[in-house]
Amino acid sequence: MTDTETRLRDYLHTQAATVPDNAQGPGLEPPERRRNWPVLAAAAAIVVVVVLAASLLTRGDRPDPARRPAPPVSGAAPQVPYTVYEENALHDGKQKVRIPKGIDGFFFGRAGGGWLGQQMSVPGQFRPGILLPNSTFRTLGPDRSGYQVLSPDRKQVAMYHYLSNTRGQVIVVDIQSGKQVAKLPAAAGQPALLGWNQDGLWMDRGKAGLVVWQPASGQQRPVSIAGFDGSAAIPAAAGTIVVSTKADGKRCLKAGALRDDGFKVLRDYCDEGPEHLYPVLSPDGRTMIHSVRAEAIDINTGQVTKLKLQDRMTDTLPLPVFENGTQLLTLTETVAAGGAVHNQLFRCDVTSGECKLLVKNADGWTIHEP
Repeated sequence: MTDTETRLRDYLHTQAATVPDNAQGPGLEPPERRRNWPVLAAAAAIVVVVVLAASLLTRGDRPDPARRPAPPVSGAAPQVPYTVYEENALHDGKQKVRIPKGIDGFFFGRAGGGWLGQQMSVPGQFRPGILLPNSTFRTLGPDRSGYQVLSPDRKQVAMYHYLSNTRGQVIVVDIQSGKQVAKLPAAAGQPALLGWNQDGLWMDRGKAGLVVWQPASGQQRPVSIAGFDGSAAIPAAAGTIVVSTKADGKRCLKAGALRDDGFKVLRDYCDEGPEHLYPVLSPDGRTMIHSVRAEAIDINTGQVTKLKLQDRMTDTLPLPVFENGTQLLTLTETVAAGGAVHNQLFRCDVTSGECKLLVKNADGWTIHEP
């Protein structure tokens, strides 16, 4: 990470720490929301700005450098989309797509013949859309929308649409036609859209708790999970999800599934400590990752496999990403002389714990969901 990027990161962290619990406005949570979601949003902004937009923001204090090639990849290249800051480009297999100005560098999955991302029309205001292979960006939904989540079949996208600084609605847009096909009634307070699977669109509604909404029927179902603190991993193709909970001084990952009589916990894994846990779950719903401890937990058997990494896994955004049911891509953080943090990219087998270095100098790399 360059000195400029480090200063920008530290500045954004400082600004995030100054956000009051009762702050309102575009991109901020209503008063009753839990504190970790503004921090998560700020972390996402830090990833976007530091990793990819720094070249747009720092031209005043350094010349715009010539684009350098991405660091070499040792072994098979990542099988999921990834972006490289130095190139200002998205890679996916043999495709390399330039990211146009005004499009941030964090993407949310393959869809619509391209990749779901977001446009920042003015500071603090986003609009979802599809980055196409020809480097054009097709917007979806109205202005002042964001927090987009793909449907399990990747034909629709749910998003939150701000109607005012304190009021908005969740809408669903058909990707092919661009038309709105469903919505929830407008209400005060912004829900956090967590994921969409066979059960429906999962949302954290603050004091109202965890809710699953089926856009096709319009039905909402409350889901009670003791200690739920706002974070979840919800693979589109699996019925199992993992949530983060906090109770009695312990942080836990709870894997479970929605049943007729409520949420059934299939496996929980807890430890002491102040860290907030951001869940990661394999696409088949069988393995969850404890990023702070670099461990893979088999949900059926409870077996814990230590991932053989010398350095700390990134346990905030960008989180590790599964390529398939057993192969995990993760960035690690190496502290160099003077306190500078450098990233390396590894591929780990969650059944054996063996990890292989793919990119030694992965500063400015972000790995995305497929």
